[in-house]
Amino acid sequence: MGSLYALVSAGGAPGVTTAALALALTWPAPVIVAECDPGGGDVLAGALAGHIPGGVGLMEHAIAAGVSPRAAAAALSSQLIPLDAERTRMVLPGLTDPRQAAGLEPAWPAVAATFAAQECDVIADCGRLDAGSGQPLAVLSAASLIALVLRPTLRQTWAARPRIEMLAQLLGGTPPVVLLMTGPGTHQPGEIAATLGVPVAAVLPADAQSAAVLSDGHARRRRFEMTPLMTAAKSASQALRRNSAVSGSAPAAAGPEPEQMPRYALEAAEAVAHAGGWQ
Repeated sequence: MGSLYALVSAGGAPGVTTAALALALTWPAPVIVAECDPGGGDVLAGALAGHIPGGVGLMEHAIAAGVSPRAAAAALSSQLIPLDAERTRMVLPGLTDPRQAAGLEPAWPAVAATFAAQECDVIADCGRLDAGSGQPLAVLSAASLIALVLRPTLRQTWAARPRIEMLAQLLGGTPPVVLLMTGPGTHQPGEIAATLGVPVAAVLPADAQSAAVLSDGHARRRRFEMTPLMTAAKSASQALRRNSAVSGSAPAAAGPEPEQMPRYALEAAEAVAHAGGWQ
C-alpha cells in the first residue's frame, strides 16, 4: 500500500503545484499527483499547456467516490493523465472552476479514502490552507505527512504560524508536519524552523527556467533532469519519504516561546500588532 503526502501553503504563491510536479518527476517509486486545491487546478493549462482535453479529473472522480469509494479507487486510473511515457508518474487534474469547491466538500472523505487505498504513493496538492469552507481537510487528515511549502521570508513565515496551529486543531494533537522551502528568501531555513517549531525536510532552489517548464509548459531544455530544481527535488522526494516513515515514532517539536524566537520574529509580532496585519 502506498502513502499519502499532502502539500499546502500559507499563501503568497510559494509554488505548491510546481513543487508537487518536481517531486513527482523525481519520485523513487510510482506516484500520483492529485490536484486538490479548492481554488482550482493549474496542471492542464500549465505543465500540460492545454494539450490534453478536459473531461477527466478530480470532480469526475469525486462523483464516482461519492457513489462507491471502493469502485472509484479501483477506477482512478481512468481519470489520470500520464506525466511520463512509462505511465509511472500520473496526475489527477483539479477543479476547472473554483465555484465547484463548495459542491465537492461533502465528497472529500470518500476521495481521501480512494487515495489511501492506492498501491502507489499519492502527492495531494492542497493549495492554500484557509479557514473557509471547501478545504480538503479529510485529505490532510489521511496524509502520513503534510509538507508546508513556503519561501524563507518573514512574510510567509508569519502567515505559516497560524496555519500550523490550524492543522493541530483540525487534525487533533500534533500533526506530522514538515517544511518544504522554495526559492529565494531573506532568512535561513534553520531560523524559520526554529521560529515555527517545525523541521525543514528539504529546500528547492530558485530556478526560474526549470520552474516555468512545470508551471507554464515551457519547452524543456537539454538535460532537464540535471537542472538545479530537479536535482534538489530528487533529494527532497527521498527526504519526504524518510520523514513519512518516522513521523509516527517521533512527535514534532513544540513551538518556541516568544522569548526564544529570533529577533526578526519578535519585530514582526510588534509590526502586526501596530498595523493590524499584513497587507
